[in-house]
Parts: sequence; C-alpha cells; structure tokens
Amino acid sequence: MASPQIKDAPAQLPDGYAVVPMSSEQKSAPLRIGVIVKKQADPVAGHLVMLRDLLDAQVYLGAVSDASGRVQQWVEIWVQNTSGLAGSLPASREALSNAVLDDRWDRLFKAFERLDPATIIRGGWETVHPRPIFLDVTKLEPVHPDWVLCEDDGALSKKGLPAYSTSIHRYLQKKDGGEVFVPASADSPTNENCKPMTEITGGKKELVAFNAGGGLMLVRMYSPLTFEAFVDFVGGGMSEGIAHGKSALHLRNDAPTGNGEGSLTSDGWLYLGKHGKSGRLLETLHLKLRAMSDAVDTLRTVVKEHQRPLLNVSADSFQARLAEGGSGLPTLWTAKIALVDPGDAVELPIEGSDARYFVPGRAAQASIYRPAVASHPIHGRCSVRIRQVLPDVGGATVLEGTFATQERIEAQKNDLVWLRLTLAAGQVNLYARMEAATALASGEYRFRTVAQRFSAEIANQLKAAAGVPIGNTPFEVLSLLSTPVDLYALGVLGVRSLLVNPRTPLPVVLDEVLSLARQVATEHDPAVSLGLRIHTIFDRDKRWLESLGPQHLVHQEVSPEDAFDLVPAEVWWDVLAALVRAFPGVGPDSACADYGDAPSGGIHKVFDKLSGDLSKLLLRTRSLIVIDWRANREIHSVIRSFATGLTEGPAGPITGR
Repeated sequence: MASPQIKDAPAQLPDGYAVVPMSSEQKSAPLRIGVIVKKQADPVAGHLVMLRDLLDAQVYLGAVSDASGRVQQWVEIWVQNTSGLAGSLPASREALSNAVLDDRWDRLFKAFERLDPATIIRGGWETVHPRPIFLDVTKLEPVHPDWVLCEDDGALSKKGLPAYSTSIHRYLQKKDGGEVFVPASADSPTNENCKPMTEITGGKKELVAFNAGGGLMLVRMYSPLTFEAFVDFVGGGMSEGIAHGKSALHLRNDAPTGNGEGSLTSDGWLYLGKHGKSGRLLETLHLKLRAMSDAVDTLRTVVKEHQRPLLNVSADSFQARLAEGGSGLPTLWTAKIALVDPGDAVELPIEGSDARYFVPGRAAQASIYRPAVASHPIHGRCSVRIRQVLPDVGGATVLEGTFATQERIEAQKNDLVWLRLTLAAGQVNLYARMEAATALASGEYRFRTVAQRFSAEIANQLKAAAGVPIGNTPFEVLSLLSTPVDLYALGVLGVRSLLVNPRTPLPVVLDEVLSLARQVATEHDPAVSLGLRIHTIFDRDKRWLESLGPQHLVHQEVSPEDAFDLVPAEVWWDVLAALVRAFPGVGPDSACADYGDAPSGGIHKVFDKLSGDLSKLLLRTRSLIVIDWRANREIHSVIRSFATGLTEGPAGPITGR
C-alpha cells in the first residue's frame, strides 16, 4: 500500500474552476487570496465549493494564487454567517446575540493562532467586519456594494429594528449612513424602513453572494486529507476527492500510487517498509496513536481557549496535513492533525446557578460519535401553573410550579427545563429543575427555578400570575452536558482509528469495546491495573481476541497470533485501557462519572487522562520501532552463545533439564 502523494502547491486548477480575488484591492497584487468558483454552477452545490456548514459560519475552498493564476497554496475561507441560527434550538437562540457571536469568533481565531500560527493568513477581517462581498461569475471579479454592516444599536432601534449587540439579526446600511436598511438574513424582522437584498445587487443574476452580510472572516491553510482518509491510508485504504455537488473535485494527486512496496521515499514509511505489509503493523499502530494524540491535544487547546465544549465532535471535525518530505524521509511521519470544526455548543446565561449548562446550537442529529443523552433533546409546548413565588434572596427570584405536557420526559438529577412565559411585560425565560416524583398526575412535572434576577415589573407580574394556567408555553429539557460528551466522541474516534477495517464496521467494534468496558467495570479491582484486568478477560475468553485484537489495525488479513508477534501484548492491553477510560460513566475506570462531570473553570482538564495515556503509548511504540538494531544483534549473539554452551557442553548435549 503506497502512501498518499499529497504534494504542496503550486498546482493548476481543475478544468471549469477559477480563483476569484476576495477584494478588488487584490486584483492586481502578485499574490492573491481568492475564492474557488465553478464557472458553470453545479446543479446541487452552485458556484462555490463549501467545505463545511457550521452554526455561525460557512467554510469555502479558496487559494493563494500568483499573477499567472497558478495556485501556490490551498486555503479554507471562514465566513461568519448568522443564517444557520434559524435552525438552532430555542434555548440556544435565546442565549446568543451578535455580541456573543463576535466574541466566539475572536476566541476561535486566537485558539487557531495558538495551535499553529503558520497556518493562519491574516487579512484584517478577523476582528473588523469587512464590506459585503459578491462575486461576479461572468467577469470573475469581486463586487463590493457601497453598504456596510450596521453595528449602531441606536440607529437600528430608532427605526424599530432589533439592536445589533442584543439580537442575532443583522442589517446593512449605506456606508455614509442613511435611513434604509437591508436585512442580511432571511429571518430578520423587517418594516417600512427595510429594503430587500436586490437594493444592493440590482437583481443581477451573475452576482453570487459570498459574504453578503459583512461577517467576520478568517483564512487557514487547507488540506484535502480528512482524518479518516489518513488513518485508512496508514491501515491500507484508499482516498477520494472533495465532494462538490454531484461531482468530486480533485485538487491534487491525492490518490495512492505505486505498487505498495516502493522505496522509503515513495511509500512514506520508516524502517519497516521493506519487511512487507505485516511488518508495518507496529509502525501503523504508532502512526495512528500519533494521529489520535494530535486530535486530543488540538481539541483540548480550543476548549481551553473557549471554556466551552464542542458537543458535536466526529471524525469530520479533524483534518490531516502532510509536509513535503525530503529525500528518504517518511512522509507519513510528517502528519499533523488539525481541528476544523469548533463545535456549536452554546452556554446558557443562568444567573445564580453553580453548574454551567451547555446546549447544542442546532438540533443534534443522531451520530455514533454522540452519546444518546446528547442526541435527543426533548422540546415542545406545555401548560404552566405557578404555585408560589418564594421570597427574594439577594435580589433573585425563585418560583415553584407545575407544567403539563404530552411529551414523555424522564427527569434526571441534573436536568434543567427551559420555559419561556409570555407576560404583559414581554417574554420571560425560566430555568428550572424538575421534580417528577412530586407530580400529582400523569404528564405533570413539578419544578423549582434556579434563582434568577428580574426587573421589578416582571417580578410583580410573575407574582400576579400565581395560580393562573399559562398555556402554549415553549419548553426544552436541558441535560447537564460538558466536555465529557467530547471525550466520549474521542473514544469513538480511537475505536474508528485503531479497530475499524473493511471486515469490522464501526458500530460492531464500538459495541464490543463498550461491552469490554462494562466487563472490566464489573471486575474492578483498584489493586490491579486496568491493562492487566483486560489481559485476564482476554485469556479467559478467546473471542475477545478475535473481535478486539491488534490485527484490526490494518486492512489486509492478519491473524491475531501473527499480530501479537509484532505488537507486544502488554502494549495492546494498555491501548484498550486508554479507550475504555475515555467513555464516561461506564464504571470506576472511566475518566468522567457522567456527561456533566467537568471541573469548574477547567473543563479542558477532562482530556488530560487520555492525553497522558496516548503520550505514554507513543513513547513505548516509538522505542519499539526506532531501536539500535546493531546492539540488538549483539545481545542476540550473546544469548545464542550462552544457549549453545548449555546445550553442547564438554560432556555433550544437556537434556532432561
């Protein structure tokens, strides 16, 4: 199996595509940052090549090109966009505003710079909103209407429009001011002071909206090699191009080439390439552990900067980059894993609560990387009855009441329920803990709100509403979720990296690993290491070896016995132990007791145990690969001489001893 030949630019664009500069100032520059545009729109994907669609941004394929049009570097261009928030959950929308979104962007940019500053191209758009950008696909040039994003709360409020800082709605206005506003997203409220986007574009069909809302932007180096593609390459798999609508866009020669037994330079391996495919098993383990270690560390850095989880981590959250190796250098050893999806978690602004509650920004889709508790949020409408308003404590208000709904709810210890009441003074958000055991009828749940501060007007209206049924009230059950959800995803990613091949699909292997985790939990003995307990379980039932042995590291057929001839058993037990510890709440060995078990002020520390386990395994596997073979031969020579002396002494061969 040859390595992926992913070479650095320069490169020519595929037929039918072009680079359009992001700004008119760059049209005559010797080096230009531009957007990749398909001249004839794809029937599904359109003109632009979208790499990812995030909660508050869209990521497009771009390039740094020279005056001849030749690509010098592929990049990804992140464009802040609030349109995706329309599909977010009610509680997360209530917690977001443009001020919060701009702060999230700033933190993300700083985290990316801290991770790898060499991959960031500063353009000034990271902290200052640029002019709106449209692309003329006929002339292949940018168009900047004489409009800007309005960040003046006073000007917007004066015209009866939502303020910029306290809402998620955005409006454009003439650069020199003016009385007319253009909503930057389809769901923004409008009135007689608003005009449609055609006011800006003049209805020209050749103009494609790239950053029509003047959102913040950032530019990073891009690699088409996904995390899954990399670990599959290492294990013996193949690659695919970038999906663009109904076609695949091949930026480079990213398919494996050669016969799989080429030179060290061509196949990317270190010392074991000439020993055949099975001889690469140990090096495959090391390279996959390196990829996992990079993924854990880059995720930890972003979480530390944001102090919020991601809640949607998967294999698609990461990207692999390979450096151009020199003569004789192993290309696969240059791989570096980068985080490309910062997650969509939103923190709820709950005053008076000791716990920090995070919710997915968008309705979570079922995913094998996401635990069930984070995949199925319960929301709907209910009828609320306020039983009593408790005396104020430190200026905060606590309510006790009952809500009734036809939705089936199983209240957990740390669950919150978000309720949005409509009073004369406006809408009021309540956050409460459920007490299902004290409910009086089926479908009814008692609640007690966390202490919250309200204006005197709202507090008085809440007191007046006591005993009055308030129907058609939106609600959402919020589980206490934090970085252990991401740790679970990393555990699944480890299973995907180390144990999945064409004969062992991820759902099957994950089920086996979780069964192993439950088995070691039932046999927990703090005096015995987890790796040793796993060893005992494998010795007792050989079926574990068939389902979770090191032979699954590679795509080709290898027997468990042959695999253990190459991978030391004690190393493999500790590999499985690291995976077991990554799954929260399975047993005493789990690094986290549940999906909210994260230290206050240091939620990134949840990843420390897995990071430490991987670091130790990397040292051990590296020492098994990069050893002094000359010294090893000398030791074997001594052992052989000693053995010869024992078996063929002066009195002849020694037997029966």
